[in-house]
Amino acid sequence: MKNIEPLKRKYLNIFSNKYYNKSPLELDGDLLFKCSILSEIWAYIISILPSDERDDIFRYTIFDFDGCINSKKERKQVIPIDVAINAKNIICKYCWGKTWNDIREHFKDDEKKIKEFLRNHSVMAKRIDEGSNLVIFGESDIPIGKTMLASIVMKEAIKLRVNNNKRGQTYDWVDFSKLKYEIIKDTINAVEYRSCSWLVIDNINRLEHSSIQQKAYISDILNSFFIDRLNNKLPTILSFKFDIRKKSFNIEKEMGIGISKIVKHNKTYIVPLCEEYEV
Repeated sequence: MKNIEPLKRKYLNIFSNKYYNKSPLELDGDLLFKCSILSEIWAYIISILPSDERDDIFRYTIFDFDGCINSKKERKQVIPIDVAINAKNIICKYCWGKTWNDIREHFKDDEKKIKEFLRNHSVMAKRIDEGSNLVIFGESDIPIGKTMLASIVMKEAIKLRVNNNKRGQTYDWVDFSKLKYEIIKDTINAVEYRSCSWLVIDNINRLEHSSIQQKAYISDILNSFFIDRLNNKLPTILSFKFDIRKKSFNIEKEMGIGISKIVKHNKTYIVPLCEEYEV
């Protein structure tokens, strides 16, 4: 996992000045501890979540997901509204124990009250205690929100560090292609991916163009990795670049029994980001 100390020191100075108008050295023990925890959380968020010059993923919250993207200064709907609402409901159920629709209705769309509820009613501790996984998928040539939703969930996982008994948790985020490489090479990164508390595996693509021998080899090396995470109750967030519901796709034959077990597990939450087609 990445070294967060430089970022943690940076945010410690920022938050000490922002909230108390003091330097860290001027804070008493209790205030310094609070700022330190907050700085640590944001250092992990910035370090773990993906980012590029076009998009700071770490800034997104559940309020930002609506199935639209910014296109030429306009909001463009990229997935059907009903699909977007369903996805938002499932993500909220995973993170806060209630659907988005239920939360909105209960607080009559009062954004301030909704934010307060979200701050104080996380169920992410339950998710890791139960080993609950998350699967996000959708087929599109343009961004449709898979990475955004995974980042929202990972942020909530990192925020568990406010609890003393969750401060030893670790996190990682890796593209599927890099994961395969690291496992094949048996690197230290592969060991960390296998054992980290929370793991996002992004941009999972099909192996349909691989030979039968290649598929068998890849699925064999991946099986023990995913089965270990499942058996150790380590939440894994899988983001697929295709519709895993297609009849032409046999997940166990193509991706291996390890991934198949996670997808089909009764503690796994499934988030479709596309309409279902019988193909």
